[in-house]
Amino acid sequence: MPPVVLRSRVWVLAVLAAAAGPSPAGAENAAARPGLFVTVPNPLNSDAVKRIKNRIEPARNAGEKRPSVVVFDFNPNDKDAATPDFGACYDLAEYIAGLHDLQTEAWVHRKVSGHTVLPVMACKGLVVGPQAVIGEVRTLADPPLKDLPVAGYTSILKGTRPAHLAVVRKMFDPDVQLRKGRKGGADWYVDDRVRAEAEKLGVVVSDTSPPKDLPDNSIAVLKQAQLLSTKNGVPGLGLAQREADTRQEVVEALDLAQATLREDPLNGRAPAAFRYVLRGPIDQGVREGVRRVVEKVVREKGNVLFLQLECAGGDWQAARDLADDLRKFSTAEGDEAILIVAVVPDKAPDTAAAVALGCTEIVMSKRKDAPPSGGDVPAEAEFGDFEGFLGKKGQQKNVDGWVGSLRQLAEEQGYSPLLVEGMLRKDLEIVRVRARTDRTKKRLMTAEEFAADKANWETDSVVKVKGQYLKLPAARAEELGIARHTTETRDPAEVYAKYGVDPTKVKDATPAWLDKFANFLKIPGVTVLLVVIGFTGLILELKVPGTIVPGIVAAMCFILVFWAHTQFSGQMAALAGLLFVFGLVLVLMEVFVLPGFGVAGITGVLLILSSLALVTLDKIPQTGGDWGEFGGKVATFLFAIIGATFGAFYLSRFLPQIPGANRLLLAPPGDAPGDLAEYALPGATQAAGLLGAVGTTVTVLRPAGSVQFGDQFVDVVSDGGYIPAGARVQVVEVEGTRIVVKEM
Repeated sequence: MPPVVLRSRVWVLAVLAAAAGPSPAGAENAAARPGLFVTVPNPLNSDAVKRIKNRIEPARNAGEKRPSVVVFDFNPNDKDAATPDFGACYDLAEYIAGLHDLQTEAWVHRKVSGHTVLPVMACKGLVVGPQAVIGEVRTLADPPLKDLPVAGYTSILKGTRPAHLAVVRKMFDPDVQLRKGRKGGADWYVDDRVRAEAEKLGVVVSDTSPPKDLPDNSIAVLKQAQLLSTKNGVPGLGLAQREADTRQEVVEALDLAQATLREDPLNGRAPAAFRYVLRGPIDQGVREGVRRVVEKVVREKGNVLFLQLECAGGDWQAARDLADDLRKFSTAEGDEAILIVAVVPDKAPDTAAAVALGCTEIVMSKRKDAPPSGGDVPAEAEFGDFEGFLGKKGQQKNVDGWVGSLRQLAEEQGYSPLLVEGMLRKDLEIVRVRARTDRTKKRLMTAEEFAADKANWETDSVVKVKGQYLKLPAARAEELGIARHTTETRDPAEVYAKYGVDPTKVKDATPAWLDKFANFLKIPGVTVLLVVIGFTGLILELKVPGTIVPGIVAAMCFILVFWAHTQFSGQMAALAGLLFVFGLVLVLMEVFVLPGFGVAGITGVLLILSSLALVTLDKIPQTGGDWGEFGGKVATFLFAIIGATFGAFYLSRFLPQIPGANRLLLAPPGDAPGDLAEYALPGATQAAGLLGAVGTTVTVLRPAGSVQFGDQFVDVVSDGGYIPAGARVQVVEVEGTRIVVKEM
């Protein structure tokens, strides 16, 4: 275990010991203080400050779900933060300092400099990670702060951290001569230049030398050990009270509910809502389709997606991957972040539960309008039924991997890992207990953990009995922190109301037409029909070699089946790649196997043009303008191919006549290169007159190729067999321009 994690655990145990004795290592806080995480953007601006206020104020008025602690994360995405704009930082600091009804905590886990230091110091508490650094509001090379910013720092710090006002001034004023004193039994730091004024206020300066690593004529830059009161027995300045390197450690250190970790991606933005219903089993194609739906919502400036789950079964890995995709969308930076609400009207078993845990929040129906129980629809929505999924042959061997994966997801999303483990392990017994010395403190733990520590804990309720998989009805899921809200009916309007969204303004998030097409192809009847047509075409091509059209139809059917039923489902680039390869094969067949320019060549060129146009588009065509752009690209590539064709013929005609170029391109057989017209291929316009004629093959017939009749070169097909080049053949059948020969 890393040292930071160990220290965090030790601190938590110490707190619990003061209240109720030691807690088992595996116990989970099921009823701790409600909290709120707020990420502070970097750099700060007036718009960001407004959004932070809009995030906190509704939470302050949330009644029973009102948070008691607000944690400000000043290092978004675990990066350094520094804001040069004093005005925005002062506005935020003033707002934080005025939150007298809340416990405000600043969490710093990387460097914080510039004026971002001010709102950090406006918080009542400070939690620091091992790599935390605070200071350097300005560098020695920068000009001194003007009177207004200095006055702002003074006014904020006098109200929040008067004992450390001089320390913070040292972060931008190298002339501060920092000295340590005492006032009211606590450490107090003063500027030695104004020691007399401090002493009038009751500060007794005990040390006339500057603190270690903070010499006179320097700008203060404080690391974790200096920020804490003591670190490894070495005293510090006491600006920070706790250590934590991750959000989970912050939650544990402050004794907060797990739900605190789930931060609102809206961050004060007005909701722009969409809805989407996810049905059927989950596979990689479905995962890709949902991901594209969310991307489309973001492109259309949406920031809320109500994802109604009516799915189950399928591919576990695909469901887990989809959960990660959804989590990334909700934790994106700035306006790209989207609130994804998993709506469970009836039940969310197995893969649906995994997808729901990846969403920002979960809403379940209590179903007071439900029909009598006993059918497929439960009287109350259920979460986490894995029994049928695990009952399938061979699935039990995968349980350990699924448990680890789902526990990790739960920890990342702020849900109880022990609860999700209970959904997958039948032999696990889970109880909720309360501290004997403080009945407000509750924990989740296994029966074994409780039995080992009954002196400090007593049973509150049994969450899961041994021998059954855990399934949580809506009310219980809300009580244990899985569901954020519950609704009395299945009416989506009730869900929207929970988030202050007008039902009439919720838009449908429709999938792209390519996803709709892929879903259509995956209908069992359509898939079977494609396979039947494909094999019919394949058999016809084998029975009548050289016909080409049945082979093209068969290949297209198999390509569509493959594309629709794999992870490439709905992907424009994948379909374009498949079409390009098939088109290229057809063109090569036309050139090397079927001389002449017929069905195969034309079809191949059209497929290549379409694939090139598709792959160069920024998005799947949806509107008339998109299709116009698609047509324009097809036309562009068509003209390019025509130009390339003329260029190639021109070069092939004249290169052999250029000295030295004949090494690159050989002249055709016969007389001098200038006599090429004599050997031009006339085609088969006089085919009827060739019946019975005898010639020599100039190419291999497999079954198509070219035969020389006198001084004419004619495209022919064999009667079904392979005929090598240089063989004597005779024309046995003529149908229009189709000439059939056999080897003599």
